[in-house]
Amino acid sequence: MQPKCICFFNSNKAWGGGERWHYDNALLARDKGYRVCVVANRESVLADRLEDEAGITLLRIAITNQSFLNPVTLLRLAHFYRQEGVEAVITCLPSDMKAGGIAARLARVPDIIYRRGIAVPVRDRLLNRLLYGRVLTKLIVNSLNTRDCVLAENKRLIEHGRIHLVYCGFDVAAFDAQPAKALVERRPGEILIGNAARLTPQKGQKLLLDIAARLKEQAIPFRVLIAGVGELEAELKAYAQARGVDDVVEFLGFVSDMKSFHETIDIFALTSLWEGFGQAQVEAMEARKPVVAWNVSSMPEIVLDGETGYLCPVRDIEAFAGRLLALMADEPLRKRLGENGRARVVSQFEMQKTFADLERCLRT
Repeated sequence: MQPKCICFFNSNKAWGGGERWHYDNALLARDKGYRVCVVANRESVLADRLEDEAGITLLRIAITNQSFLNPVTLLRLAHFYRQEGVEAVITCLPSDMKAGGIAARLARVPDIIYRRGIAVPVRDRLLNRLLYGRVLTKLIVNSLNTRDCVLAENKRLIEHGRIHLVYCGFDVAAFDAQPAKALVERRPGEILIGNAARLTPQKGQKLLLDIAARLKEQAIPFRVLIAGVGELEAELKAYAQARGVDDVVEFLGFVSDMKSFHETIDIFALTSLWEGFGQAQVEAMEARKPVVAWNVSSMPEIVLDGETGYLCPVRDIEAFAGRLLALMADEPLRKRLGENGRARVVSQFEMQKTFADLERCLRT
């Protein structure tokens, strides 16, 4: 089936990778001739950004984890689907999959899809078995690791033939067109190592500070630039001081201009302990920066060890520091791995390519 009208359903209030995916693909679908509608929360960044977009029909509605039990909400959604002639619904959150999916079944929408962007197992419960077996027609995953996590507690939760891999896409041309400026002044001979992520336990910045302490033992001048905010900010700053690296680690806070961030650094160090899809490392590769990361979760799907960067045994501080030191001392190596990373982004993660993968999913 080739749907004529697609509904992107995302009720998250904040802005993140999932919201960016729905926003980008909704606009791309519109530009490719599909009729597009979006269901978003009444108060959400996604809805605000789409409010004035031509060719997008927007429904703002409050969705909670219990909305699938509210007949008024379900009937309103079903009426919206029928009114717009929706032929495919792509939901985002578990709450969206439940309310939006059940309403789509009531409205007899042919294709009901859940896009899973977080690499966390789905509990083997009756409700989940019913939703994945009787409501959803397809599941989109953003990495093979996410697929494996979904099925970790129940291999038969959904047939493998109904699972579709669609990586996050990046608009390389738009990225290249953005202006960039140095975010910090480089000191003589200094190598700048970047990390961009929320300051949370998952992102492993405490390990990065341990790595910085190891690097400081060497003679190469360097600085670690950490872009991001989060609940661990005060704790990490205190830990940097305790480890004696506060003079070589700079917390930049929230950085909106990621093009300038990546153009400023020489190496990208991702210490996340797991990722559904590592968007930050793809951005770094897009900017021709070599990436060092742990060999865990979806990292090997993005970073090719020895070709676009290096993968290290998880939590092995010595191995991670050793890879960084090798890159710090060898500019031609940094350039070669950076060019390889850029080529990989263009071939595997460019927006037109990933949208074509989404279209194949919709046609199946």
